Amino acid sequence: MMIAISATAQQTFMYQASTAQVVLLSQGQRQSGLNILIGATPEMIAHVAPDNTYPSATNAFLIRTQSGKNILIDTGFAKELFACLQEINVSPESIDAILITHLHGDHIGGLTLEGQKVFPNATLMMSKFEAQSANENTLKIMNLYDLDLFDPNDQTPTAVFDDIKAMANYGHTPGHTIYFIDNVAIWGDMTHAMAFQMPYPQVAVTYDTDPNTAVKSRLSMLEYLVANHYHVGGMHIAWPGMGSIKEGEEGGYVFNPF
Repeated sequence: MMIAISATAQQTFMYQASTAQVVLLSQGQRQSGLNILIGATPEMIAHVAPDNTYPSATNAFLIRTQSGKNILIDTGFAKELFACLQEINVSPESIDAILITHLHGDHIGGLTLEGQKVFPNATLMMSKFEAQSANENTLKIMNLYDLDLFDPNDQTPTAVFDDIKAMANYGHTPGHTIYFIDNVAIWGDMTHAMAFQMPYPQVAVTYDTDPNTAVKSRLSMLEYLVANHYHVGGMHIAWPGMGSIKEGEEGGYVFNPF
C-alpha cells in the first residue's frame, strides 16, 4: 500500500511503502532515437513515436529498509549519483549493500571514482550468472568489494538481503535480475523504450544480449507483475521513473507514472 510520494527538485523521487522507502536517484532525462529498437514496425512508430524519438532516463534507486539499512539498486554514474545522495543527506559510508541488476556501465559506473572503491562499507550483490559474464575491467571493479552472489528463482521472488527479494529476468544480459521491495518491483533494464515496450512488449533492443529471451522474459514478468499488483520502477523510465502497469485494452500494457 502506498503511503506517500514526494519529489525534491528533479533528482530524487520518494515512494513510501509499508516497510521501506524507495527513492529514485535521477541521473538525467533525454529523448532517444529509434535506432536501438528491434522489431518496431512503421505502424508502431506512427502510433507511439511519430517524431521518431521516445523519452528515456538514467536512474538508480536507494532503498531505506524498516531495519535501518541503506541499499542501492545499481549506481548509474559516479558524479550524478553522489549529487543525488547528497540531496537526501546519505553518505557513501552509510550504504550497507549494492544490489546489481546487471553489469552494464550505466549501472555500475558509480561503484568507483578514479579507480577507487567509493562505498567502503557496502557488500556488492548480484546473480552468480551475471558475475560469470563479467569482463576483465568489470572484474577489477567487482574485486574492490566484498562480493555476495546468489541464484535467483525465475518463478517467485527469493530473499537476498534484509527486506529485498530477487527474481531472474534473463535475456537483456545472462544474469539480469529484478528486485522486489514490498509492492514495488525495480526491473532494471527490462525496458529501455517504455513508449514501445509497454504497448508492444515484443520489441527488443540492440543492447539485449539475447533479444528473443529478453522478449520472453519481459512478457512473462509483465504478466506476473500485473497479476500480483506490483508497482514498478526502472533504470530507463522517464521521470518520475516509477508507476503502475495494467493490461492494455487492445493488447500489450499501459504504464501510468506516479
